[in-house]
Amino acid sequence: MAAIAYVSDDKMLDFHRVNGSQEIVFWRLSTKKFSSFQPGDLLFFLSKGMDNTRHREKGIVGYGCFVGEKQMSVRNLWHKYNHATGYRYKEDLVAAIMKTTKNNEMPEKISCLFLKDVIFFQGPIYLSELGIKLPTNLESFTYLDAHEGHVTLELLQKVKQVGIDSWSAALNNREIDMNAFDNEILKYQIATIYEGMDISAPHRSEAFQKHCFNKYKDEDPQWVNNEHNSFVTFGEQKKLYYIYTSTNRDNKENFIKMLGQLVYIRNCLNSTINEQFEINILTNVELMDIQRETLLDCKFNLIRIN
Repeated sequence: MAAIAYVSDDKMLDFHRVNGSQEIVFWRLSTKKFSSFQPGDLLFFLSKGMDNTRHREKGIVGYGCFVGEKQMSVRNLWHKYNHATGYRYKEDLVAAIMKTTKNNEMPEKISCLFLKDVIFFQGPIYLSELGIKLPTNLESFTYLDAHEGHVTLELLQKVKQVGIDSWSAALNNREIDMNAFDNEILKYQIATIYEGMDISAPHRSEAFQKHCFNKYKDEDPQWVNNEHNSFVTFGEQKKLYYIYTSTNRDNKENFIKMLGQLVYIRNCLNSTINEQFEINILTNVELMDIQRETLLDCKFNLIRIN
């Protein structure tokens, strides 16, 4: 899991805030993909227009959940998404892009990041309050979390203190999805549990992990660690899925490691999060009878994936 703070056009942010936008197309000049940024990660908006007068510090004023990325020309961007870009007229979008170019030439293509569950805050949050110092000359973005999410969790908890701006959404007959916000906090709370114990998969199979994740696509799964061996879903029953793979030779040792990790995770969930998670183990390994009985005794659900 990663989180990025991106220096954003204040006029674009004002447009989205006033119109209660919850799905936006966030453009950036560089067509080079982020080294660590996946669907489900968060992009925070650093506003040029909300500087801290004492420290000249840009403030974080909102965020969106990353869905995907596409490269396209500015013409196609406006034709397909127009106001979702954050501008009332195409000329305003062009002017904003030209303002950020160094050679005063319109690029053939730009990167378009699709964000959902966009939320704005009642006031800016300054990263210095979390012990993070940003370069004064930052022009584009910085990683808040390149892996598990400790900083992002602190930031989201700070948002709860500052408050969420629901006024603009209400004016546009929209409701802020507070469940989505609360679930983001839950996701990062789980991520910090993984980070604190350095939980990793005993044996990795990226193909099987991807297969398991896609099998639950309809439930909007969210990865909770950079190893991609666990994800969560937030339906009526909140569920944590742990993906277990192993060679036959190492199955006994890897099973014990997995069991210890799951018991630790559940204990941490019970002690730090006021939510009940159903814990499911997804595996393609043929377990021994004693292993299946142990999981049953521990109240872990075993799901065989072919």
